[in-house]
Order: sequence, then structure tokens, then C-alpha cells
Amino acid sequence: MHELVAQLLGSDLTVRAAAIEAAEKSSDSAVIEALVRLLQEPATGEQPRHQVADVLGRNGHPQAVFALQMGVSDADDIYRGLCACGLGHIASAESVSLLIRLLGDKVNTVRNLAERSLLQMPDSVSESGFEALLELLGHPVPLSRSPAARLLGLTRDHRALTPLLDLLKKDRQWLVRMWAVKGLGDLGLNEAFEALADRLQHDDKNRVRAAAAEAIGKLQHLQAEAVLSAALTDEDGGVRQHVEESLAKLKRAAQGHDEPEEHHEPHFEDE
Repeated sequence: MHELVAQLLGSDLTVRAAAIEAAEKSSDSAVIEALVRLLQEPATGEQPRHQVADVLGRNGHPQAVFALQMGVSDADDIYRGLCACGLGHIASAESVSLLIRLLGDKVNTVRNLAERSLLQMPDSVSESGFEALLELLGHPVPLSRSPAARLLGLTRDHRALTPLLDLLKKDRQWLVRMWAVKGLGDLGLNEAFEALADRLQHDDKNRVRAAAAEAIGKLQHLQAEAVLSAALTDEDGGVRQHVEESLAKLKRAAQGHDEPEEHHEPHFEDE
């Protein structure tokens, strides 16, 4: 048996961990097969399986890529999630397509892992994932619509403006509205200013108002300072902190500085 394969499949956990890392650069089919066996076997353990998934993704061998791609359709949700993690290291149109499909998975953990992997490959998402993300905005599950909105903003594709505005105006789920707001902020188009100002002033959910304050700070609109200043009286302390940070950002921009200040996560009244 190949020495590295023996180490991968052996009982010494310390040796196995080192062997998994060493396998990243291997092109030996037997080594890839051993890694896939470890990934598929629950007895391997949670942390080592995550390590294996990452190594398979970074390895990039066709056999490793194929195993991860096939794994996203497995009945075992833990295995699907692990394969989603591995695909995050493979910036390709096929990976983007499979990961976006997993944003509609029935298991929230799988959706979260797929989103995290997509966030690692923004250029590939922009190049090949726009239409699929757009379709997800109509998904019946809010926890699928939300990451789609987030990722659409990060594409910086101007075609996302109208769909995100529609989602913001019509969706009754505050989490979806929050991510639509964040997506519009990342999109960076001043055409979204009025809708964002409206949410800052009138949304009944503090997290949405806070996100709107942050997004307005990114847009650098001529009326941004006035709208933000008026929101300094918001009843929620977390919202006020976001407003203050956005006002500070506008001030730095006006002075020609773009260095970010230290950010502190605000405390919201509903926590």
C-alpha cells in the first residue's frame, strides 16, 4: 500500500492529520480515493472531515473535483455540506452552479456552507451565477432568498438593481429585506437611495433600519448626511450606532480619507 495512503487510513490521528495536509499536492489516484473515503465516513470525525474537504478542494485533481461535485447531491446533509466547503476552493462555473443550487437546500447548515463558499469566489459568481441567483429571489424559503440578495449585490451587476428594489419593497420577511438592503449597498448605485432612506425611516424592524443606515453610508449620495442625521433619534441603540458610523464614513470621504475606522458590533434592543 502507498505510504501516504496507509497514513491516511491508519489509526494514528496525529499522523493522519499531517498526511491529509500532505495529500493536497498529490496527483495519485489512490491518495484521492483515500481522502474521499475519509470524507464519506462519519467515523472520521467532524474536524478531520472538514480538513479533508478543504484539501480535496485545494488539490484540484479531476478525481477530487468530481467527488465533491457528486457529493452535493448525496442524501446525507452533513456530507452535502462538507462537499460545499470543498467546492469553495474551486472557482469554476460548475462550482458556482452547484453551490447556488445548494442555497435552496432543505437544511439550513448546508445553505450556510454553500453561501460561505460562494463568498470566497466573487469573480466567478459575477461571471456565471447572476441568472441563477436572480431566480432564487423568488424561492419560497426566506433563508434561500436572503443569501441570493446578498450575493447579487456583491456581483456589482447593475441588472440586480430593480430585482433587489422589488424584493425590498414587497417581501414581508425582515431578514430578506435586510439582505436586500445590504445587497443594494454593495451594488453602490444611487438609484437605490430613496428606497433605502424609506427603510431607514419607516421599517418596523431595527435590523433593517440599521442595514439601511450602513448602505446609505456606502452610496455617498448628496442627501445621505441629512437622512442619516435625522435618524440619530432612532429608538434603537444599534440603529443609532450604524447611523453614527455611516456619518463618520461620509465625513472621512469628504476629507479625502477612505481608511475604515474600528467597527464595533452594535447592541440591538431585541437581543
